Amino acid sequence: MKAHWAALLGGALASAAALGDSPCPADGLKVGYYLIGSAYENGHGYDVDLVHELARRLGCKIAQEDVYPRIRVLKMLEHGQLNLGTSAVPTADRRKYSWIYPYFYSKNMILLSKQIGARTLEQLLAEPAVKWGVIRGYRHSPEQDAFIEQLAKRGKVVMANDERDLYAMLSQSIVTAAFAHPFSYDSWLNSPALSGQVTVLDLFPSSERIAGGLMLAHSAFNQQQAEQWQAELQQMAKDGSLRKIFGKYLSADGVAQLQLLP
Repeated sequence: MKAHWAALLGGALASAAALGDSPCPADGLKVGYYLIGSAYENGHGYDVDLVHELARRLGCKIAQEDVYPRIRVLKMLEHGQLNLGTSAVPTADRRKYSWIYPYFYSKNMILLSKQIGARTLEQLLAEPAVKWGVIRGYRHSPEQDAFIEQLAKRGKVVMANDERDLYAMLSQSIVTAAFAHPFSYDSWLNSPALSGQVTVLDLFPSSERIAGGLMLAHSAFNQQQAEQWQAELQQMAKDGSLRKIFGKYLSADGVAQLQLLP
């Protein structure tokens, strides 16, 4: 009898241990996306595919997924209303309530109308036809923000509400230049109506790349669980799955301009 109860207890402990090792929240994944380039649009995008593939590999069910404004996603993660976010820039404040694992790195490039012949920062500042589109509330690298301040002093800055507004102004020549990331401008730049109208320049070669990462809320994942997600993310990079997902939504040049996990 003692042996019987010992076997049952051992089995129960083993099951509990296995359950504790599970990388999945008990009530399922609650995912928050936000609109940015090819990451998410109308329920599709590389962030959607990434989350679904990770969930499949790790055996986690998706209980909820929806799109929200970027700031709302962060607040919902902080307060436990969501437990998974995507394309997040790691910051000290965000690390207080989530584990963040980058899966790509990107930098702002300059989108310049073909009608503008300037090819240096000094020429851009002096060129009368330059009107620089800037998304309201958006921050760039310190060097790029300093450059925009110089443009603003010369009356060359035009504010856009979001990236769609920015690209619409570029296509209509309301603005003739802007900063943007490859994952954001790629599909717009390669559309038939706009192909060949814009030159992409990198005039800040030493500018730091920003990371886009997976956010796992502390309220739903412990460190051991989160590290299983990180390990699977790294495995996707090694077996080519990550590059394949990005290649589905970005051009070959767009993927090449991103730095994916090795």
